[in-house]
Amino acid sequence: MKLRHLLSASLLCGFGMAGARDVHGVKGYYNWTPLQMQASSVVQLGPEGYKWSQWEPNFLYEDGYLNWRLGVNNTTRRDSSGFEFRSRLDFRERIKGDGFVTMTPEYPVYVFKVSLPMQTETKKGSSNTLWSEFFWHNPYTGAQDEDMCGNSAGGLFGFTNGGKKVLDVAKTIYPYAKDELGRDSVNIVWANKDTPNEKIVADGKEGQVAQVGDTVWFIKRLPVTYDQDKCEFVVAVNFASIRDSSSLALPSQRLLERVPIRISHFSFGLITYADTMHVDYAENGDTISTRAKTPEEVPNVYVKWIRTAKNISEVWKGLTAENNWGDGPVENPQKDVLNTTLYEAEMVIKGFMQYDGEGNDAYQALDEEYAKANEVYENEDATTEEYKQAVANLKAAVASFYVYVNPDDKLLYNYVRTADNATSLYVGKDEVTKDNYTGRPIVLGANEGATPLTFIPVSEDNGKRAYNLKCSEGSVVQCIDGTLLVVRGTAEAATFTFADRDGYGSYDMKCGSYYYCKDGYGLKCAPSVPTDNYDDMLPYCFLIEDALESYQPSDDEKNGLFEAWEFNGEAEEDASTKGVVNGVEMTMGEHGQTFMLDGWRMQRWRMWSRVNKGSYEGEDGENLDCLKLTAAETFDSFDGASKGGQTVYPASPSMRREGGVFTNFYDRDPAGGVRDESCLVNLNPGVRRYLAIKCKGTNPDITVDVFNFLKKPETSATDFALNLADAEAKGDVYYWDLLKYISVGKMPYVSQYFSTMGFQKDDALYIDWIRTFETEEDIPSESFTTAISDVQADGGSLKVFVTGRTINVFTAEAGAIYTVDGMRVASFEGTVHQTVLPGMYIVRAGDTVKKVLVR
Repeated sequence: MKLRHLLSASLLCGFGMAGARDVHGVKGYYNWTPLQMQASSVVQLGPEGYKWSQWEPNFLYEDGYLNWRLGVNNTTRRDSSGFEFRSRLDFRERIKGDGFVTMTPEYPVYVFKVSLPMQTETKKGSSNTLWSEFFWHNPYTGAQDEDMCGNSAGGLFGFTNGGKKVLDVAKTIYPYAKDELGRDSVNIVWANKDTPNEKIVADGKEGQVAQVGDTVWFIKRLPVTYDQDKCEFVVAVNFASIRDSSSLALPSQRLLERVPIRISHFSFGLITYADTMHVDYAENGDTISTRAKTPEEVPNVYVKWIRTAKNISEVWKGLTAENNWGDGPVENPQKDVLNTTLYEAEMVIKGFMQYDGEGNDAYQALDEEYAKANEVYENEDATTEEYKQAVANLKAAVASFYVYVNPDDKLLYNYVRTADNATSLYVGKDEVTKDNYTGRPIVLGANEGATPLTFIPVSEDNGKRAYNLKCSEGSVVQCIDGTLLVVRGTAEAATFTFADRDGYGSYDMKCGSYYYCKDGYGLKCAPSVPTDNYDDMLPYCFLIEDALESYQPSDDEKNGLFEAWEFNGEAEEDASTKGVVNGVEMTMGEHGQTFMLDGWRMQRWRMWSRVNKGSYEGEDGENLDCLKLTAAETFDSFDGASKGGQTVYPASPSMRREGGVFTNFYDRDPAGGVRDESCLVNLNPGVRRYLAIKCKGTNPDITVDVFNFLKKPETSATDFALNLADAEAKGDVYYWDLLKYISVGKMPYVSQYFSTMGFQKDDALYIDWIRTFETEEDIPSESFTTAISDVQADGGSLKVFVTGRTINVFTAEAGAIYTVDGMRVASFEGTVHQTVLPGMYIVRAGDTVKKVLVR
């Protein structure tokens, strides 16, 4: 009989302590203070506001607030108001599918406290705007991380908000007109309509909108000055008001009473205006001095907290000076973080009472660390540093224990069997439609018919690894009631965690808020795993068995697979740089500056990108051909509307390998997402498992940001992306194990995108080849010469390419093009693109001469 851990009396008291109080993230109660946000790493910046690197957006935690600084989003100055500053702040779930906040009937009201932007120089009304956005795991369709807006959400908020997904908060009316507290004059905004009211209470209507008589949401501007409280707006949204539009609706017709609402992420968006220069003026208005503003002087917004509440009345009554305008009693905020950390540790300790494996010492250490942290929590005289240290030590102890309960990180392609080894997961034959998905159900059956599943690692939370599950038939998704389906080609793969419950390889299987267990010959789900009795726990446990050696690919799965782009051919004209628009032939400014190699060409999302053919000396002295990716100093807009845009460094050029249905030659993306199959490549990591790229930049800061593969629609393939941080290296060869991204089976991809980071002026990234290999041992170790920066200009000051009948010359010197019998065809000073008749030509610039053939 195995020995089992027994909780000490003090620990049992600890459970009682935690269960008797509201704990962040438990049973619908949340209190996302800035310290909770920081401790959980849930805050991210959106893509806006990155036009100038010296004024890019950022955020920091200070004085009990999240201080969010905006970035420059438009380099065109707007009269006396300055430049457009814009940014977005996203609060995202830690593990996909779990939710950033889960709304429940006990806590149905979502509340946040925020400021309007400070340090703005907006001169006009309605130019200083703050709004919010909700995204959810749609309980009607099962779609993940979807915009939550208007009546499509069953009457969210009781209005359609102009068909937009945003919930406007406030904007300035007359920013130069201050109120009695010295703040900008503002409008509360409701349904995109200005109102002069300080408070909005919206009542539901009949029909699909919110319940009649419900307070749907309100905003109050607090009567505080900025030195009293940096955040003056409190916004409350009543999720209990959402009317259930499903045929499964309960008699109450309230969605929240039928199913909890998981908010995947919540965003603030903001636009305002300010100058990037600080000016000191004399009394007569003359300028004394000017200087660039520091990041601390640009517009910024403060966030105090995001919470859930029991009802609107509770929020309203809490907005008093005695209650610190909704903040509640003053207490060390680190104590609240420790309280949550203690609760999370308790759940681990209790959940693994039956554990008796190699991590036994780590389990005991966790138990001991919990007791120490609890002493700090109970100490009324504990300091901030003591709270912080207790949190850090306890989180480290949990992460250390998870090292032992996580599945082996080398288990990538596996059978999942029940703990009694009698049945296994397999994919049923018949398709079913459930929620918004059509797919084949995951069920239990005989081991002989088991379906191997690829474990795709997607995240790690405090040491616990999370995975998507995929197979050759598609990706595993979770329906609202917990049903698991395999759906072809979906981007909404569910996220699973596995933990070894007993130390003998019996793993629980959790997805979203459900654990899975064997029920006879059926697979059912439950909200928790029994922990007090070992026999009761076993039906909730599964074995994970490596299946890669059993994979026997068919001839079709082995044939026609992508092998390599070698970049040894001649550069070709980039057809996307010229064409006919409305009957008029147009040529883009970069025509003749950027080319195509093996189908790769410049990416129009980054108009400064340039693809050329380059050469360098390899480590063995051989002169090698390669693709050379650079950033141009100036560029035209993708539609030709503006010319000569200035590239801001560090830059990030990228390239693409795709074609498609383009409405105009300059389109950045094919209409309807229809890609040309001439760019299609097939991948099968069960046969050619590794993808490698030999590359090197002229600047050590240059890195591969993302290497995207886009699937062919209506197939079981799924999109995936590689980045250099996840690569292994052999010299200047970087490689990835494709089984960590896609499943075994032949998968078609009709488009690839390659993005970089870290380019300074005159930098280049050289790519010798991109190849796939069967084994890790097959991947060669190769390097460039260390002096690659000496060949940035391809070995000299003169570079010549032929595209069609055009000779393209790139040089800083004066020169000429001649026929072989000495006749001068053209003279030039610097870059020139000269169309000629077929034949042999001599290009001379300074002391350099090159011979080219035009066919």
